[in-house]
Amino acid sequence: MTSIQEFSVSRTTVTSRICQSVLLICVFWMLFIASGDNKASQGKIIDICVFIVLASMWNLLTGFSGLISIGQQAFVGLGAYSLIVLANGVGINIYLAVIPSAIIVAIISIPLGLVAFRLRGGYFAIGTWVIAEVVRLIVKNNQSSVIGAGTGTSLEVSESLKSGRYQVTTFIAIAVAVVSVVFVYLFLRSRFGLALQSVRDNETGARSLGVDSYRVRFVAYIVASFFTSLAAATYYIKGLSVQPDAAFNIGSWTAPIIVMVVIGGIGTIEGPIIGAVLYYLVRDFVSKHEFFSDPTFLILTGVVALIFALFVKGGIWGLLLRKFPKLTVFPVKRRVHIENFQFDQRGN
Repeated sequence: MTSIQEFSVSRTTVTSRICQSVLLICVFWMLFIASGDNKASQGKIIDICVFIVLASMWNLLTGFSGLISIGQQAFVGLGAYSLIVLANGVGINIYLAVIPSAIIVAIISIPLGLVAFRLRGGYFAIGTWVIAEVVRLIVKNNQSSVIGAGTGTSLEVSESLKSGRYQVTTFIAIAVAVVSVVFVYLFLRSRFGLALQSVRDNETGARSLGVDSYRVRFVAYIVASFFTSLAAATYYIKGLSVQPDAAFNIGSWTAPIIVMVVIGGIGTIEGPIIGAVLYYLVRDFVSKHEFFSDPTFLILTGVVALIFALFVKGGIWGLLLRKFPKLTVFPVKRRVHIENFQFDQRGN
């Protein structure tokens, strides 16, 4: 009979610690650029960080909750306009208004979620898009001078804030990206995250074990709305101007987000990060060539995402895992390490 002398349980591995160290170096490198005066590089970092947050939050909903949302542009637009109201209407400093604007959107997402969660499956996906369109029309037809109706409006920034705007915005974008990824990581490691994934895998089985599937998914929905709007507010500090048709545009936001996650690897923490960085680099490259107009690029990325969804299981991160099974950056599951086996004479 086999006996085990010693065993240990852990989450992290040598590989994960090495990969996390590499990521930490990348973060410090971005912070170094943020402290400089290269606005072009700072603008790129802002966009990449915003994409990482948006992709991670859609992945939290779809990859870990099993909720397919095609209405994330609602939270992008609401985040932008909440920032406008707080900065232009109330007079709060634009940097200090970022977090309150996200809190406002999270509160608004509660009644929106109550409506969306009455639907299931594909109807939920369509429902999220309809809700986003309703919100867009409400904002577009609002005649308030603060919101600017259909023509949009601009953030009012004092001269004292304009000088270092790109630097501060880059620092905020990096912080939002790091916090969102770490939050998802810790969230999935918790009992709540385990319950969320069990609902995704087998809702009936999870409910039979006492998991409140409605509650865990609803919390994930609110969390996604908060961080999505937080990223959106950061993004529009860089641009300063907001227009409803652009802020609530599914082709500008949700469609690229889905492409990022599918290509990177849905249902993983690492996948959306890879997908977001890769998507931005490709978009930045093709934007320098006249052949790749916005519609052409969107069509091509859609085709690539479809190919990945059909033939490349797990996206790029899935390919890497099949090539290097021990590769991990954010280990969520526990691993049992067994040492000092004792065997009987039959070698069993």
